[in-house]
Amino acid sequence: MTRPGLAATAMLLAAATSATAAPANEYNVFAFTGRMLDENMGDSLRLFSADYEDNYITGVGAQDFVLRTGIVSIGYELGGAARYGLNSTFEAWGGLVGRIDDIPLLGLYLSPSLAFGLSYVSGVQEGREQQLADETGCDARVLFYLSPELDVRTSPEARYSVFYRLQHRSGAWNTLCMQGASNANVVGLRVRF
Repeated sequence: MTRPGLAATAMLLAAATSATAAPANEYNVFAFTGRMLDENMGDSLRLFSADYEDNYITGVGAQDFVLRTGIVSIGYELGGAARYGLNSTFEAWGGLVGRIDDIPLLGLYLSPSLAFGLSYVSGVQEGREQQLADETGCDARVLFYLSPELDVRTSPEARYSVFYRLQHRSGAWNTLCMQGASNANVVGLRVRF
């Protein structure tokens, strides 16, 4: 490659990966609902053959992306959800979120993301979460929050999108007293501003 070609390539690479403020439409709110599982995180991804509990979750949240590097956006997420079924509890969470923006596939735009933070629940959910808390003698009210998600929209400019996410709470291999806790497969709707 020639020197001008190397210089041009270096400038394009630097521009693609340099950190900039996110565009104005990088604030969003979302709502979701789904069902909790009697499975570990990996087995929870078997959407149609997983062992579902008689517990459900319905929640809302907001994301604010404050940094963009190339096609990756980084920000924070806050949310809250009602967990109900065998008993009723409330969950609140907050943390960082990273997202790969708008991967084109078959006329749609996919944005996988991962949120990581802390989750607080008002009480332990009967079912898997209660069983694991009893086995370890741990208080499962404050645990780590990890949520892989796949967001789908019809164009990069679309304000509305649908998503699937795995709502996961865990002690992260006994880091917070216990190994696992609860998982839920949820679907939702997101609105960007």
